[in-house]
Amino acid sequence: MTSSAGLPTALITDASTGIGATYAGRLARRGYDLVLVARDRTRMEALASRLRGETGVSVGVLAADLTDPLELKRVEVRLHDDEKIGVLINNAGTAAPGGFEGSDVEELDRLIRLNVTAVTQLGAAVIPRFLAQGKGAMVNKGT
Repeated sequence: MTSSAGLPTALITDASTGIGATYAGRLARRGYDLVLVARDRTRMEALASRLRGETGVSVGVLAADLTDPLELKRVEVRLHDDEKIGVLINNAGTAAPGGFEGSDVEELDRLIRLNVTAVTQLGAAVIPRFLAQGKGAMVNKGT
């Protein structure tokens, strides 16, 4: 199933502000239905409401902290099971302030879970379906 414009749904991580919100706006104006993923449900709901009003596309919201294994799993399941999703924009990511020396090991672990583990697991959840369908796209934004 595709949008009324015949386009697949795009799932965008870290979609509440910044580059993720920009991706969402541009894809919505092109006719893509969206699933927005981020921690801040309030900001996503505001963006979703604005984009629905401006473009008429369907915009779903999935609040999730991708550094939390259970919340990451919910997004993986959605990507794996929702055949409408044909585009994954892996936008979530962060950088550690300063250098490695004196870094907080827990903060570095969180950074790895977001920048490496989440990107890998989300791709692994959707790529087999994309390959089986013979179509799909994934964009991984580096930090």
